[in-house]
Amino acid sequence: MNEAALRIDLAAVHRIFALEGLHEGTWTHFSCKLDGGARYLVTPSNTHFSMVRASSLLSYDKGGDLVAGDGLANHDAVPIHLPIYQARPDVTCILHFHSPHATALTVLWNVRFDTLLSQTSAYFHGKVGYLDSYAVPRTSAAEGEEMAKALGDRKVLFMKNHGILIAAPSLADASVSAYQLERACRIQLLAMASGADVEPMDKAYAKALASEDCNGEPGYLDGMKRLLDATQPKYRA
Repeated sequence: MNEAALRIDLAAVHRIFALEGLHEGTWTHFSCKLDGGARYLVTPSNTHFSMVRASSLLSYDKGGDLVAGDGLANHDAVPIHLPIYQARPDVTCILHFHSPHATALTVLWNVRFDTLLSQTSAYFHGKVGYLDSYAVPRTSAAEGEEMAKALGDRKVLFMKNHGILIAAPSLADASVSAYQLERACRIQLLAMASGADVEPMDKAYAKALASEDCNGEPGYLDGMKRLLDATQPKYRA
């Protein structure tokens, strides 16, 4: 995908997060690899997610220096993202966010995301890692290196007392994964709140669902872009 098209898709993902209530205003950060990792598109820290446009995305080089764009990224964006890209050449985009239900699971004692609880959670079976302590410092590559180690070869990282990171081979995969992960965490918390016993899915079914491309929803990003085109087309500018 060329840079112009990637800018449009990454801007769309910011807007989708705003629509779905997964954002925190101007906070948290996404990125995409350009030119095989020579450059990266990164979220601007001074723009609300609902107002991000293709042209407002920043470009950083692999040394962590801003090379194009108006403004700066969040102070811990580049230190988190670049070490993960270096450790995972298969990853082309990273989404770091603090959506409410997924983040709620990171603050509970001795509770993990249950990939056998629902069809939605099963898409992540075998694809989840955990960082079991709050990562510090928050302004150097040490934080990103710690996250990369905890993530390993998986797609999702639950970060204790912090939030979520998704590392994926495409924005289509990353965006639907973020949406489904939040829904799955909401289902889990609702089930826990009922006080009743839960009945797990058979692992064979979970493995089958986890093998599906883009979690079985390869058209999610394109479908959401059509909604944006009809309601807020300026994201493409």
